[in-house]
Amino acid sequence: MVNHHAHPANKERRGAFTLIELLVVIALIAVLLTLVLSGLNRASKTARRTASQRSAAALAQAVDQFKKEFGFLPPLVHDGMPMSGGSDTYRPEIFRSGDMQKDGPTFQSNDPNVTYDYKTLVVWNEGLDFSFFTGRPGPYAGTWNSSDAWNDRRYSKYSLAYYLTGVLNKDVDGVRGPGMARPIIDGTFLGVGYPVGSVRDKFEPFMDVERRGARIVGDYVEPKEIPEHDGNANPIQLDSYDSVIASYEDYQKPTLFAIVDGFGNAYRYYRWEQGKLVGGRLVVESEIDLNIPPVLIDPVEYELVRNMASNLENSNVNYIGEDSSLRSARYAIVSAGPDGFFGTEHIETIANFLGADVPGDDTGKAEMRRKVWADNAYEVGS
Repeated sequence: MVNHHAHPANKERRGAFTLIELLVVIALIAVLLTLVLSGLNRASKTARRTASQRSAAALAQAVDQFKKEFGFLPPLVHDGMPMSGGSDTYRPEIFRSGDMQKDGPTFQSNDPNVTYDYKTLVVWNEGLDFSFFTGRPGPYAGTWNSSDAWNDRRYSKYSLAYYLTGVLNKDVDGVRGPGMARPIIDGTFLGVGYPVGSVRDKFEPFMDVERRGARIVGDYVEPKEIPEHDGNANPIQLDSYDSVIASYEDYQKPTLFAIVDGFGNAYRYYRWEQGKLVGGRLVVESEIDLNIPPVLIDPVEYELVRNMASNLENSNVNYIGEDSSLRSARYAIVSAGPDGFFGTEHIETIANFLGADVPGDDTGKAEMRRKVWADNAYEVGS
């Protein structure tokens, strides 16, 4: 006869979890949590990248509005000595006071022989600096050198904050608080330095940054950019923020305002002119003559230029891709994306970030650059 009344001890044993079962359940929960958190992290990054792209588009609209109002694009402000790298080729006019070199985003003259005694921006000027705006980095400057092929200094982190929002001190842009006096083509502001009570036009900010998903940050510097333009800097042991900010003069620090994306990295404002100077005119004979900064081009495609005929001027170069807007562009606003890298940084800096060894060949280096370049967001205009 079958006993239908099970022993209580047997009933308890059937209802309990073994240690192995508990470990399996815990492991499954951990995996699910990892997947959920990873998905949330990706979704957050995607949302912030989309917001950064929208902010870049809004900044481009503000740049176009600035150009429509004043007849020229916002000047490109020099980012200071840490960005200079010791090469006069890529530097604007250097102001001097006696034997003391003053080189940076702004210049305060203490020399009584200088006719002005107010701060002026150090800039590259619209229509006046073709030699800089048409400068060809990498293969275009001559023999290809993989270490400096990506060294394109035609950008600023500060110009947009200065000229679109007017965040500078009153003695620089002529207006207390947001807004500015009328900017003129050399980068200064009309009426600044004139006697008290002088008449000046006042312009409100061209963009409400906070409403457009961006922020203005003061005392902004980026240590990892230094090795990008300075071959003597150590690309692995990156200088700290404190050491970099200490390299600026006291008069410079209050002017280091930048507009940052959703990841806290400053937008780069690139400027260039299309064409090469021929008989006093800018002429475009091939894609190379468009002078597009490498930051806007797939690094692998850009690397292919190196393998073309030595006479690049006569080569049938087609490396821009499907983005036809680049063919008429003269400026770009670029966000580094979630990883904070533009892809133009020193290759050892990028390798250190990725936790990988530097590839031994140029193609491998270009592929490594592409890994951090791929999440960039940009907007171009003319």
